[in-house]
Amino acid sequence: MSEWRRTDEAVAVDDAIRAIDSGAAWAVLWCGGEVSRSTDSPVDDEAVSYARAHVIEPARRKRLQEKARRKGRTKTVVMAERWQNDRDHPMIVFYEAGPHLLPERDDP
Repeated sequence: MSEWRRTDEAVAVDDAIRAIDSGAAWAVLWCGGEVSRSTDSPVDDEAVSYARAHVIEPARRKRLQEKARRKGRTKTVVMAERWQNDRDHPMIVFYEAGPHLLPERDDP
């Protein structure tokens, strides 16, 4: 079993999509707690299509985070991180949440 580690807190939209198109594994962490993965059978093509269409740039996340801090409320967005296993295989983790980074964790 591979161990995964976060390599980038936030990844640019084009870089995330390019990695997936090049065969990188992916996971979508939904705000309700469900998870869709590229290894699921059958593959949830709608999940990755939704993530592709709704993922935001890291700079926009920072702006939304500041706005949320000022207003005391936030909107749900999709962000992307790049993870890598011990064999240097990449995985793009999309997550649906407020404009904050995922807490440190062992596994995506």
